[in-house]
Amino acid sequence: MLNVSQKEKKCVRYLANEMSKAERSVFEIELSLDDDLLAVFENFQTIWMSYPNSEVPIRTISFEEIITEYNKPEKSKPVKVSIKKKSVFSMALLLVFCLVFYFIGMTPSGYTNHKIALKGQRLTFKLPDSSTVILNSGSEIKYSSDFSTQRAIWLHGEAFFKVTKNSNSPFIVHTNGFDVKVLGTEFNVNSNTINQTVSLAKGKVNVLLKESKDEINLLPNEELVWNSKTKLVIKRNFDVNKVSAWKDNILILDDEKFEDALPKINQFYGVNFIIKDAATANQHIKGAFKNQTIDEFITSLEFISEVSITKTIQNNIEISKYHEN
Repeated sequence: MLNVSQKEKKCVRYLANEMSKAERSVFEIELSLDDDLLAVFENFQTIWMSYPNSEVPIRTISFEEIITEYNKPEKSKPVKVSIKKKSVFSMALLLVFCLVFYFIGMTPSGYTNHKIALKGQRLTFKLPDSSTVILNSGSEIKYSSDFSTQRAIWLHGEAFFKVTKNSNSPFIVHTNGFDVKVLGTEFNVNSNTINQTVSLAKGKVNVLLKESKDEINLLPNEELVWNSKTKLVIKRNFDVNKVSAWKDNILILDDEKFEDALPKINQFYGVNFIIKDAATANQHIKGAFKNQTIDEFITSLEFISEVSITKTIQNNIEISKYHEN
């Protein structure tokens, strides 16, 4: 069997336009973060650009068709295939091998099941091993059809996990920056922001940082914070109830600046709040908002923070300092 890496398969699938819009967005983010993946992609892009135009979709091209195309004689007399043409043919053939490998049953990531939480919603479901996953707004996970034998998932966004214990089959959460390995436990993973976190409520987890290859173990009430830009890692204690409150449809703003709270608010409600002035941006806000609709939240925010909130025709929600008439 052809030995094709996961990165190579991702690149081929992206170039073949076989990814969903969400998958393409995630792949493009990975390209900006992973220099090795970018190098592989640029090589495959060169191959793709060199491939001759054809009315036949790339998924249905056969080896015989490619051979015919590159060995077709000219109208007047047969000629030898040039070295350049042979080189292009070899690259194209390698690409088709990759595509065949993919289409006979393997997806680029090996994940065949896909769950997405819509903006402003929380999604709760069980995995085949009876583990429970709660996805935060705008987040997604993927897992393979053979999950019962290989408990591995891919996460983009934020999720809380209640993992069914199985000593013979570790449960692994893959993100762009790190992998989280557990046997049976409860923990929260947030890969949405620059400061990505793994927060452990019960049990024990092992976190592998992909770039540095460092492994860090966490105990209950310990949290790992990894900055995806500076690569700085912090291990600290945390408040379980505050970090995982979102899964119970509670938004907690813990005496933080409006500008710092904005990403959390926008994710929770699936909207786009905008701050209109510096004074409001630096104003602190504190409160817990349980089971509130967006309109109820706006009313509460105006009352406790003395700000004016206006919905615009562009579907933005503007927050500005309150001025009496």
